[in-house]
Amino acid sequence: MAVGENRRRKRKKGGADDRSLWGYLFRKDEPNPNFLSGAFYGNSEESEDEKITARSILRELMSRINVLTCVAVAVFLLFTGSLMVMVYRMWSPQNLEDVSGYQDHGNPRDLMVMLKNANGAEVSFSEGELNRYLKDTCRMRQMGLFSLLAHVDGVAIRIHDGYMELVIDRVIGANMHQTTAVNLSFRQETDLGRPVLKVDFHGGPPLYGSMPRGGKIGEVGVPQRHIEMLKPALETLLDCYPEMVQIVEECGYCPHFTKGSHGAEGRVTLRPYTPEI
Repeated sequence: MAVGENRRRKRKKGGADDRSLWGYLFRKDEPNPNFLSGAFYGNSEESEDEKITARSILRELMSRINVLTCVAVAVFLLFTGSLMVMVYRMWSPQNLEDVSGYQDHGNPRDLMVMLKNANGAEVSFSEGELNRYLKDTCRMRQMGLFSLLAHVDGVAIRIHDGYMELVIDRVIGANMHQTTAVNLSFRQETDLGRPVLKVDFHGGPPLYGSMPRGGKIGEVGVPQRHIEMLKPALETLLDCYPEMVQIVEECGYCPHFTKGSHGAEGRVTLRPYTPEI
């Protein structure tokens, strides 16, 4: 009997040593199982020196927190949240109610006739006249694989000082609107004594301090180099007005944009080329 008891005692001792060995691999001092119960409920049998104070609770909790893991989780959540907000804003269409003439149902003026009657002289159009004319005459179509899901609902022009914002309003599926805006500014150069109209895909305040703003996808500003991928869509729009493009090229017109103020609409003025003397 004595030999059996000694063996059982040795086994129990060895098991305790094994547990303490694995405990040391993770933590040198094993946590007190009565730590939280004593901290929150107290123990009347303990002396005042043995009671766990709030400071010791905080110190114990902080010792169990991995700071690097918490920082990594916070950075991941911040990045994921920012990405979700950006995607939501990209699919939120612009409010086009402030664009003059885009939602009007009045009779548009024939800008083509006005341009012909100018005979190469300076001519001006208001923002409302441009948008009513586009609504009546523009037949722009969605190209590529995206045409299976979407179609162009309308094209709007918003005039700013020095540039214009061309907004393409698409309808995806049944009734989901999505807008893409391209900022366009124009300048005139000469090649062998003839005027050449140059188009720049930027306008407005720069992004992030110095990056040229090219337009918007939804409500998110897009840099110039990324918005230039929409050149095929703009060429499709120009194909709708070949005669107007020909007159602008022959007369050497260069558009100048002026934003409206005090209730007046913005205007675009086509000024003919004047050679330097």
